[in-house]
Amino acid sequence: MLSSIILGIWLLYTAPTYAEPLFLSDLYTNPTNQQLPEAIILYNSENSCENCNKAINIVIDFLKNNYRHQLHAYLIDTAKNPQFASAFNAYGPLTLVIVRISDHAAFGYEKLAGIQSLIGNKKDFNRRLSEFINNFLD
Repeated sequence: MLSSIILGIWLLYTAPTYAEPLFLSDLYTNPTNQQLPEAIILYNSENSCENCNKAINIVIDFLKNNYRHQLHAYLIDTAKNPQFASAFNAYGPLTLVIVRISDHAAFGYEKLAGIQSLIGNKKDFNRRLSEFINNFLD
């Protein structure tokens, strides 16, 4: 609970980069009219896991430190927004989805499911995330 409050406060202070859209279509309406890719962290509060909060915090820090102004990021609870789970076929407790945007529409996506199981070594975890994102965007 405390981590959710801290995460919520953190999201408020970084709103231009990290926000939770109300609808799937909001992902494709970039308010700054830039063609930035989207990073979507999908978690399920009803199917949470032991390492989910820690993994979410690591992913957010990683995106903030390495991809600020290069992608827009969203943290979405699929229990409250099931349309995202079905749109990306992501029904596990934690998935990172990268969406390429072109002409204000989705041009393709790639997902990395089960990221909570990869957090054993933070350096390896960050390297894996970087490879995943860069391989998709290149």
